[in-house]
Amino acid sequence: MWINILVILFQFLSGSMMYSHFTAKMLNVDLSKIRDGNPGASNLWRVKGWKYGILALLLDYLKGALPLTIFISLGMVENKYIIAISALAGVLGHAFSPLLRFKGGKAVAVSFGAWSVLTKWEAPTILGTTFTIFTIIKPRGTTVGEDALRVIIGYIVLIPYIIYKLTLGEMHLLLFYIGNFSVILYKHCKDIKEFWQNK
Repeated sequence: MWINILVILFQFLSGSMMYSHFTAKMLNVDLSKIRDGNPGASNLWRVKGWKYGILALLLDYLKGALPLTIFISLGMVENKYIIAISALAGVLGHAFSPLLRFKGGKAVAVSFGAWSVLTKWEAPTILGTTFTIFTIIKPRGTTVGEDALRVIIGYIVLIPYIIYKLTLGEMHLLLFYIGNFSVILYKHCKDIKEFWQNK
C-alpha cells in the first residue's frame, strides 16, 4: 500500500513541475501576460518561438509519462486502477501546481503523456488526429475559445474508444477518462464560455 501511495505522490509532484513557467522566468518572460495567461508550452511557443515551445511540450509530455513508465517497468506498481490514479495525479499536479499556488496550466500535454502510458499511444493518436483535423479546417490561427473547443471536441471523440475498451474489461480507463475530462473541462470552461458569448 505504501508503495502505491508513494507512486501516486511522486507522479503528482512530477506533474507539478511547471517547466514552461521555469523556462519563461529564465528568459525574463511573464507568461501570465501572454494571451490567456496560461503558464504552459503554447504561450511560451508564441512569445519565444518553436524551439522553446517544443522543448516545453516535450517536458510536459514526459512528466506525465516517464515516471509512471519507470514505476511500471520496475514492477513497483501493477494494479491498473493504481496506475490510472497515478496518471490522474500527474494531470492534477500540472493543473493545480503547488508551485504556482495551485493555479497551474490547462493540462493538455501532460494528459497526452498519461494517455500514452495507459493506452500505448492509442488515445493520444485519436486526440492528435482530432486536433490536426481542426487545424486543417482553420489553419490561420485560432482564438483562445477555439483552442478550448478543439480540446473538448477531442475528448468527446474519445468516448467511443473508451466504450470499446470497457467491453474488453478495461474499467480503469473510464476512471481516468472521467477524472481527466473533468480537469480539462474545468481548466477550459472560461474559454468555452467566451467562445459561445462571441458567437
